[in-house]
Amino acid sequence: MLVLFYGLAIGIFVSLIGGGGAALYLGVLTSQLGLATAVAVPTSLLVALPALFFGFLTQMRIKNVDFHVGNQMIIAAILGIIIGTIAGQYIPQTLYDWIVGTIFIIMGGMVLIKAIRHGGKKAANHQVWAARGFGLLSGLMVGIGGLSGGATTAAGLAILGLTAVEAAGTATYVLTAMSAISLVGHLFTSTFAWQAGWLLMLGAIIGAVLTPLVIRRLDLDKVNRVLTPFLGLLIIYFGVKMFI
Repeated sequence: MLVLFYGLAIGIFVSLIGGGGAALYLGVLTSQLGLATAVAVPTSLLVALPALFFGFLTQMRIKNVDFHVGNQMIIAAILGIIIGTIAGQYIPQTLYDWIVGTIFIIMGGMVLIKAIRHGGKKAANHQVWAARGFGLLSGLMVGIGGLSGGATTAAGLAILGLTAVEAAGTATYVLTAMSAISLVGHLFTSTFAWQAGWLLMLGAIIGAVLTPLVIRRLDLDKVNRVLTPFLGLLIIYFGVKMFI
């Protein structure tokens, strides 16, 4: 039952920030369920996808998803995944960590600045190209390093001017598509522990579905004033961790 609780906590957390939670699932699968990393990595993707999908359905129902921006990010992310997968074999892991850490710190800082200044959405034409740029960056991270791309996606959406709630909902949509694409690739090349993570998956689905419904009943302006700077600080933390 403890694993179910872990899944619930992860589902709530990723619903709040719009992340994929790949690192969190991976940590539970290796430390609590004792899976080897080579098996835990693809299994974490298998566990994450249903929670992302059901979370996306809930976010869509309560109209927290900006499909126009999300579609632009997905199209660019697919290209980024392809390029990243090819280029990844030539980039040393240490260099990759430094690049990603720097990007996270910069983007987290941009989110914090936007939260302080309370900036609005970008003009439509600028928003499209910025969305494609952030989508490409997220795809590159997935292809090169096997990251979920969640932090980059959520930060990019916040920088584009979406509220923290809209950014979380739209990120869920984008990450569902990206995770599905990545999972298809792993199905042909990886070994899964199909039964090991089912309690983790169930808990994550419950958390991902219930969290948006609860947030919807709160004062969204107050929620955004808290979540947006929290998102910025969290992304900076992820960036710093890449250097440690």
